[in-house]
Amino acid sequence: MSHPPRNYLAQDEQRRIFWRFMPPAVAFILIASWVEQTWFREPAPPPPPQVDTRLANPLADAAVPDAVLIEQVPEPFVIEDGAEVAATPAALDRVRDDTVFREADRDAWFQIWKSLRDHGPPPAKAASRVSFSELFGQPRSFRGRPVGLAGTLRRLERVKAPNNDYGIDGYWQGWLEPEGGPASPIVVYFLEIPDGMPSGLTISEQVDVTGYFFKRWAYAAKDTVRLAPLVMAATPRWVPRPPARPAIDFVAALATGTILMVMLVTLVGIWLARRGMPPPAVASADLEQVLAGEEIISTSEALQRLANDEKSRESEP
Repeated sequence: MSHPPRNYLAQDEQRRIFWRFMPPAVAFILIASWVEQTWFREPAPPPPPQVDTRLANPLADAAVPDAVLIEQVPEPFVIEDGAEVAATPAALDRVRDDTVFREADRDAWFQIWKSLRDHGPPPAKAASRVSFSELFGQPRSFRGRPVGLAGTLRRLERVKAPNNDYGIDGYWQGWLEPEGGPASPIVVYFLEIPDGMPSGLTISEQVDVTGYFFKRWAYAAKDTVRLAPLVMAATPRWVPRPPARPAIDFVAALATGTILMVMLVTLVGIWLARRGMPPPAVASADLEQVLAGEEIISTSEALQRLANDEKSRESEP
């Protein structure tokens, strides 16, 4: 026996349809969103342009093998009116860029350290926020002046100071990856570092620095001699990082958890919908009992009865 037609306006029928189709549709939308975020996200912005920090060799193309290189005397160092510097003009005038530490740098070097020790860092409002490119391209313009910068310290170690009359026995040498790039470092020296701040050859600590620019310094890299801006500061502004958490793809974890929840809710909803549906009609077990008392005639008898009925109607006046 066939079931009665469904009444789609009934509450039980609407509930069954909802739980059958809505959860899979929600799961499909979430999966499609996760796929779009994972494989079709917008491309990352291009990296900042790199700066060639290699120290140029002026004798690389010299035609005369025994040519003598004579250092060109730069123009006198002049301080603009009102400009704040941490050393005397005479000491800053003897500092040379693109060189290692020289004896002529000594006076300016320790005068700046004395200023940092006695007076602390320069006021933040007096320190120009500068980029790597500005310090690297205009070292003479920033010599001895207060500057501000931020970035990630990748290396930090204690260095012993040479003998001096200022009572400075050492400082911290840090290699800073500047905020906003490029990947080339800025070398920053600190008188002190905050308590608990990590140090070593492989660290990653966000800091903000306010200090004085010294020179464009030459150092021996793995491939060649390179140049880096050198800044001197009293101490870095450092905020400890929160404890590291396990690396988890948040989007993937959220999508997986949501899909599992939708599947669970779907199963529960289907079970509840089935409980609310009326039981199907029970077919009669015995056809003879259903037909008991009914007159059963053949097809020919039925046709004969129809013919007789037709004749009776025609004979009536």
